Amino acid sequence: MKKTYSIILILSFSSILTFGQQTEHYTQYQFNQFNFNPAVAGTKSCIDIRTGYRYQWLGIDGSPQTGFVNAHGPLRFNKRKRSYFGPKSGIGFLVNRDRFGPFSFLQAQLAYALHLPINKDWTFSVGAALGIKQTGFSAADITTEFTDPAITSSSQSFLIFPDARIGFWLADKKNYMGFSVVNLFANQLPEVGPDSRLQRHYYLTAGKQFKLENKWVFVPSFFLLKTAKTPVDFHLSALFNLDNKLSLGVGIRRTDAITAQIRVKLFNFISVGYSFDFVISKLNKNMWYSHELTGGFNSCSNYGNSSTTSCPTFE
Repeated sequence: MKKTYSIILILSFSSILTFGQQTEHYTQYQFNQFNFNPAVAGTKSCIDIRTGYRYQWLGIDGSPQTGFVNAHGPLRFNKRKRSYFGPKSGIGFLVNRDRFGPFSFLQAQLAYALHLPINKDWTFSVGAALGIKQTGFSAADITTEFTDPAITSSSQSFLIFPDARIGFWLADKKNYMGFSVVNLFANQLPEVGPDSRLQRHYYLTAGKQFKLENKWVFVPSFFLLKTAKTPVDFHLSALFNLDNKLSLGVGIRRTDAITAQIRVKLFNFISVGYSFDFVISKLNKNMWYSHELTGGFNSCSNYGNSSTTSCPTFE
């Protein structure tokens, strides 16, 4: 346990002191696209609220724990019927909390998106989010075998402002594709080290909906993450949806884990999801797993009627 925690701590220090840590990722990314891409804000005809928490490598001291809450919806200035081919817009906000080892990150952002219909089926969206990020360091969470004067004995908390992200989104009722950039300003962290900065994260995702028999729908998708100093991290997923009431999915994340997920719709507006990551990397020697719980509120989710769902991810 101590050896594994030391490895995590060393990796955490090296990633922070050079170019920053990879941002959080979620197994249930299909139902949480706005958290990564501000262009998704207002793509639905009503308010959409998401929340969740992820326990990664449960059982390892100091392993990553991430949580989020976000909401977005269409922006309407009056009740007049708008032109079908006229631009529309949406707004939203997001709050993310990420903690691993002695480090913690808390960010809050406001988002705006503009939606431009290409034709009667396809819409192209562009969005941006701007906010703040607080970074913390807790020396109390560090335990060393010998006293090391290089490790501070106090805790630090400092504010990075501004923090921003941009995104692009292309979708119709059966297809979607998105690209976004997080940590847009690549802020420097002089309190941590002279060469330390948050690195930009590039996200690419896409999915397609295929109708099957007996009200089943199949949605294959992928989610890709790239930073300047890390290998490409990708997640391939296969999701099966039954009449927009029950979703079952399996996937694989690079060489790290095999994933499984389930999501249940309650009534017309509530969803509850759970996912499990079976670690297949070297950490698997100690049988550590990752768990993720999510919840959602969406009053226009077309419960029990996937044929009229306006979004390929059923949300």
